[in-house]
Amino acid sequence: MGGFFLVCSGPNEDRSDEVSRLQQAFAELGFAPPEMVKEEGYVFAAYPKFQARSVDLKRYPNGDFAFVCGTCLCEGGLADVAALYDGRSDCSPMGEEIMGQYAAVIKKNGRTEIKLDRFGGYHLFYNADARIVCSSFFAICSVLHTLTLSQQNAYEYVFNGVVSGNETLFNEVKIAPIQATIVIRPSALEIVRPPLPVIRTFASPRRDAAIRESIALLDRYFSAVAGSFGDRVRSALSGGYDSRLILAFLRRHGIRPILYVYGRALERDVRLASEIARREDILLEAIDKDDRPIIPPEEFLATAHRNFLATDGYGYAGIFHNGAETAELARRVRGDTIAIHGGGGEIFRNFFYLPDREYTIKELLWSFYSQFDPANCTPVFNSQSYYTGLESKVLDVLGSDGSTLPRPTVEWLYHSFRCRAWNGKVDSIASRYGFIAMPYLERPITEHASALPLRWKNYGTYEAELIRRVDNQLAEYPSGYGHNFSTPPPLSRRLSDYPTHLRPPWLRRYTHRLKNLRRANKWSVYLTPPYRDAVLPGGIAIMRRLFRLDGVVDQAQYERILSLEYALRQFDDRVKVDF
Repeated sequence: MGGFFLVCSGPNEDRSDEVSRLQQAFAELGFAPPEMVKEEGYVFAAYPKFQARSVDLKRYPNGDFAFVCGTCLCEGGLADVAALYDGRSDCSPMGEEIMGQYAAVIKKNGRTEIKLDRFGGYHLFYNADARIVCSSFFAICSVLHTLTLSQQNAYEYVFNGVVSGNETLFNEVKIAPIQATIVIRPSALEIVRPPLPVIRTFASPRRDAAIRESIALLDRYFSAVAGSFGDRVRSALSGGYDSRLILAFLRRHGIRPILYVYGRALERDVRLASEIARREDILLEAIDKDDRPIIPPEEFLATAHRNFLATDGYGYAGIFHNGAETAELARRVRGDTIAIHGGGGEIFRNFFYLPDREYTIKELLWSFYSQFDPANCTPVFNSQSYYTGLESKVLDVLGSDGSTLPRPTVEWLYHSFRCRAWNGKVDSIASRYGFIAMPYLERPITEHASALPLRWKNYGTYEAELIRRVDNQLAEYPSGYGHNFSTPPPLSRRLSDYPTHLRPPWLRRYTHRLKNLRRANKWSVYLTPPYRDAVLPGGIAIMRRLFRLDGVVDQAQYERILSLEYALRQFDDRVKVDF
């Protein structure tokens, strides 16, 4: 379903005020009224998805119940809530037969637990002191008495578009760890966190056997989609590998999806997708999200606030835009359709473009978490402290204190650290509207693909072979890489990738600064002074303590700075800072 909250209460403890404020916050987010469960030690509220007619809350005569938030699949299709209740065992991770990104709330034999998906893709927020668990960051922030903005996490959000690890913007609000079980007690929330199986060595399979295993793992997922949704599937199509492979599996399982592509008519992805759809006789929706009338400044505040709510308080694109993506979240799942997301498919390629050797965590961070220029920050910023903060989060996911990463572990971290933050945030929000599928972000895929020999992944050769094996007709179409996927990549492709492979991590940390030596030529109209003044009357206060705003030339980062300032105002004088 679409959302929930749970508030613990001890004997004779009145928490009606917190429950009322949480209900108000969920109503502001756009949810219909919840179905309430009042137990001796807590109050639980279950909300339907935005496009659902009712809450799928299974109740039992003895007072037990079961509820699933997000998208939960099994071998035959959508997982039955009653089957999850029957198969529950105390504090153990969900079994491998269950797929998807979800949180399952189950009361059985007097014990209530919340279980999360094996990948950790569904983001669930909690505050241990307040004894509140909630599917919404905005809602839980609306009820807490104090919110302390973390300097580290504010910088991570502005630089990277997300906050990494199990943290959020505020110190008081945490994200439940991967595969956690939250045991509900009147006096406390018990977070049970199993160790993760970290991939540390490359496997040595025969290539054909590895290809067949990859196909079998994805077949299992798409079989579940076909079992519940048939042709009620929407999927993106671009010029890349991941969406092409998804389309190949959809066709393999007899699904005739509706495809969509974003961009202007003459853009490369739109042209490539249109050609495939035309020749294969598949319906394609080509959507230009910028092709909308400009919203006047005097009307923009309402749009900005809707964007703020739609991103649950903060999102990688900020709030200074026309709100087209919010409308797309609803459209993609209209008619009880499942929207398939290709995030994480790079696990079948050498995403990091790093040679096969050991790396320190700092070298990994230099390579992919250096999207900043210290000159644009105030003296509060210290790059070494910033990297140290991220390093501690990587170590937390690994469950170790070693600073050296075998190359397969770098691959594993792409999913378990990077994609979990990026795609988990986006798709947890999208699941409020309807069903969301992320086939590449499954724990068995993570463990399998991370261990594939790196040389197979270079230049996209392994993923191209997957596409050929599943649907050679699709592989023969041109791609955004200047070649098709039916033959080995040409020399020109190999030569274009080669400089990135050669660029050492110490040098990559300066790439962002070099790219942004000159101010952007054209910024969005929604970032011009009339719009900034409409949304932030009185100017920017807190973010000026972190950034030299006149020096910021990265439009996305500037938009996130302004959006964060707006978010802090929504929580009034409860917001404090740790810098």
